[in-house]
Formats: sequence, C-alpha cells, structure tokens
Amino acid sequence: MKKILTIIIVLLSVFLIYLGFKDKDIYYFSMGDSLANGINSYNAKDYGYSDYVKESLDVKKYVSYTNNNKRSIDFIKDIEDNVKIDDKTIQNVLIKADIITLSVGMNDLFSNITFNSDFSVNDLYTKFEEVVVDLENLFKLLRTYSKEEIIFIGFYNCLKEYSLNEFFIYANEQLKKICDNYKITYLDIYNEFNNTSYFDNPNSYFPNKDGYKLISNKIIDIINEKNKKNA
Repeated sequence: MKKILTIIIVLLSVFLIYLGFKDKDIYYFSMGDSLANGINSYNAKDYGYSDYVKESLDVKKYVSYTNNNKRSIDFIKDIEDNVKIDDKTIQNVLIKADIITLSVGMNDLFSNITFNSDFSVNDLYTKFEEVVVDLENLFKLLRTYSKEEIIFIGFYNCLKEYSLNEFFIYANEQLKKICDNYKITYLDIYNEFNNTSYFDNPNSYFPNKDGYKLISNKIIDIINEKNKKNA
C-alpha cells in the first residue's frame, strides 16, 4: 500500500511539473494573399484582419506568411519545400499553430483572365474548376501538418459587378463543401462585402479597415464558439 502511494505521489508530481512548463501560449498563423496581408482600398499595406485577431486574442506567438501574389500552388510548393519563416520552417509552424487563417484563391481565379470584349462569365466558371483542384490539394496538405482550427476566408465579388453575383455564389457553395470535407471552417463574407461602405475606392478590389474589422470579428466569433463547445 505504501509503495502504491509513493508511486501515485511521484506520478502526480511529474504531472504538476508538466503543467507548470506546458506551453500555454496561443500560436496564431496567418497565411494568404493580399487580403491576408491587409492591403487597403488604396493598395497599401495597412492594418488587416490578422492584426485585429492578434490583438483580440492576446496572442503570444504570431506568425504571418503573406504575399500579394501568392496562389494555392505557390503555398503548396512552399510547404513541400519546407521554406523558412523567420527562424522556423513552415511545416513546424503549421504543426505548432493553434489557429490558422487562410485567404487564397482570388489570384488563382484571375490569373490569365483578360477582361476585354471577348470576356465571358463562362471563362470564370472554367477557370474555377482548376482553382478548386489546387485549393483542395492545399487543404489536404495543410491537414497533413495541422490538426487544429483552420479558418478559410471565402470569396467576395471583388469586381463589384452585379452580373458576376451568380458565379461567386456558386463558387462559395463549392468552396464550403471542400472545406467541410477537410474539417476547415468556411468564413462567409460574401453578403456583407456587397455593402459598398467597406470599399472606399471604387477602383480597388480591397476593403477598408471596417471591412477587415468585420472579417476579424467573424474569426473571433468562430473561435469563441469553438471554445464554448470544448469547455
């Protein structure tokens, strides 16, 4: 009996030491294109949604890997090549991250699309079929390294053309299905971003600070809801 009690005390001591040294920091990894980079309505780097999320969550470890021109295939290559981000590799960052936000796909969609007299919305539908394949491959690769919360920012009608609404609604429906397949949370901003108050410059594809704040609020709502369920 005394021996068993001693073993229990030793195990309890080890567990308490583990808790004392266990990493309690929140790791937040933001990756993506111009939207993830916080490009504002005047095409300049500004305060983006990841900055607001970082503040609201009081994140201790924050890593940003963004590039205005990145496409899904570029991120896939970077992950496969295990590129360095600061002093860590991207695979290590993905493994460590508690929360990952991802904005990608628009560059894929509009690459090699020429908006001239020959342009048809059917061109976007055709191109989207390629985009879906690349995005699914990226999602699959992300899930190879991350088992935690991944939030994908959905598409919005960045061209602000009413005639394209039907296409973007279709595209988002397909993207949501793929996200569901990989247990990635799909963040819908389509309806809200039809509101022109989020766009100061009619000649820019990118939202103002209010638009980025909206995205960050939605991200925080998702995280808070997940935390409630896991409590």
